[in-house]
Amino acid sequence: MPRFCDIVMKGGITSGIIYPAAVVEIAKTFVFKNVGGTSAGAIAAALTAAAERCRAAGGSTAGFERIGAIPGWLMQDNRLFRLFVPSTSTASLFKILTALAGRPRFQPAVVAKWLGLLWAYPLASLLGAVPGVVLLAVVLRTQNALATWAWVIGLIVATLAVVAGITIAVAVALVRDVLRKLQANGFGIVTGVDEANRANPIALSTWLANELDRTAGIADPTIPLTFGMLWDAKRDVVADGLTQLPDDPDVNLEMITTNLTWGRPYNFPVTTRVFFFDPAELKPYFPDYVVDWMVKRSRPPATPQEAANFAHYAPKLALPLMGDLPVVFATRMSLAFPVLLSAVPLWAADFSQAQPGVTRDLERVWFSDGGISSNFPITLFDSPLPRWPTFGISLAAFPPNHPQRPNEAENVYMIARNSAGRLPVFNRFATVPQFLGAVFGAAQNWGDNTQSVLPGFRDRIATVFLAADEGGLNLDMPPAILERLEKRGSAAGALMVQHFENPSVLSPQRPPLPPGIDWENQRWLRFRSTMGALKNYLAHYALGLRTPQAPDVPYDDLIRATEGRPTWSYPIAPGAGAAVAGLAQQAAVLADGLHTQPTLDDELPHPSPVLVLRPDLRS
Repeated sequence: MPRFCDIVMKGGITSGIIYPAAVVEIAKTFVFKNVGGTSAGAIAAALTAAAERCRAAGGSTAGFERIGAIPGWLMQDNRLFRLFVPSTSTASLFKILTALAGRPRFQPAVVAKWLGLLWAYPLASLLGAVPGVVLLAVVLRTQNALATWAWVIGLIVATLAVVAGITIAVAVALVRDVLRKLQANGFGIVTGVDEANRANPIALSTWLANELDRTAGIADPTIPLTFGMLWDAKRDVVADGLTQLPDDPDVNLEMITTNLTWGRPYNFPVTTRVFFFDPAELKPYFPDYVVDWMVKRSRPPATPQEAANFAHYAPKLALPLMGDLPVVFATRMSLAFPVLLSAVPLWAADFSQAQPGVTRDLERVWFSDGGISSNFPITLFDSPLPRWPTFGISLAAFPPNHPQRPNEAENVYMIARNSAGRLPVFNRFATVPQFLGAVFGAAQNWGDNTQSVLPGFRDRIATVFLAADEGGLNLDMPPAILERLEKRGSAAGALMVQHFENPSVLSPQRPPLPPGIDWENQRWLRFRSTMGALKNYLAHYALGLRTPQAPDVPYDDLIRATEGRPTWSYPIAPGAGAAVAGLAQQAAVLADGLHTQPTLDDELPHPSPVLVLRPDLRS
């Protein structure tokens, strides 16, 4: 019997170079059942699912061998940097971004970054330098006519005028491009396909689509890997896709993206059927064969009214059903780091303004990076009592008390005992820009940060520490750094396997208390936390069920009132009212039983969780 596991990977742009080695290490011991991630973590998740699909289809580990070769491939010929091919109109913006946000090529860094501005806008730099150069020429000609001190001052002023003129001219050109060219390119610099050469295999979406197909074992170059091919690895790839996730898929892949138009996250693949796409609009984002597949597999109308609506929406087409959706499409939607990568446009009707008998026109709906709403969705695949481990790989800067060390295994952290916990990370700031950055960071990451410290979550997360010149927007990292990150990823995978490889069998060789972090400890933590949260949740449930505020009727009467006459929307089926009312009372009785066990509250793991209802992010 194989040992299953789930894995969730955090976003981080080029930090994703860490994940392949970690995944390969874990795959030696575990079979991936559910795989998820955000942004760069979504790329790693998609590749992991593809490799597991290859193994499920025929028992081959060739997919994981291919994943293991990715870091080495990216190290050659500066390929990691070359994946990010800017559009023709945004080439200067790309140079600016890499100059300002990337690794400085020499010291002092401020000079290197300023020269990067000249590299990005040579014509604007030349025009901006003209007044200062003229002044400099005048000063040089008056060297013999002025006192030495006056001439030196004039020389300094002229030099500053050259620098200021260049800086102002570049700033004007930059603002112009940001306001005009960035908007026209989907609010980003890189779409995913090389605009000048669509056949270029080293462009982000083109490379990723081909790599996913080959890793999954799909040989036909006209067929992209779909979610349905992951769910049923042995299914004919040209067969109609599955319409919904089966109860026991071979491998389930999920990723987070952010719908900026509606201000909410989505978990792809989605179950909702409200989205449409424009094939011509997606051409800059995906290779032709991916767009062609989506056109052929677009969702057909289910009713005559839908058929009429679809005809009205042409040439836009309904998004394929879940099982037919290409994996690269959802991955690119999750990987849309603002400004660097263009947001992905879909279309939907605004039914909030719908009028009876009037077909609403479609409006553009923009999807951007999943990290905007959840950069580390550790709750993916969560269950009250997990049947197998869910690993999490997080990324963080080196703490002040933990400097970078030569042994990469020491640059990865997992808590070693329950009492260790995961303490809050201080985000220190002193300036206004740092304050604004902290505001954005809190809005973006508060959910992930609070979830990650809970018992049963914190103990299954491996944190990989990164230096300032590693990962992130450092697109042009040299091979030496990439090799370090690969080793660090392998160390993270080995550490998680070491903690969770032994099954929970109440071994007599178990170490004395306090126990280490292992799978048996994980199961016990989740049981204690879940029972404590359930006791509190059901106590409030029973109170609301039994003691409504007068003159409200009891829920028992409310349930039975729908018997044979649907008084409200969402009625209970005729004849089932009494049974449902009885089950509602049994849940309250369970609350009573939990209340009589005060030991459930004793020595609960801290911080304690709460049970809440939240919307399904697929719909």
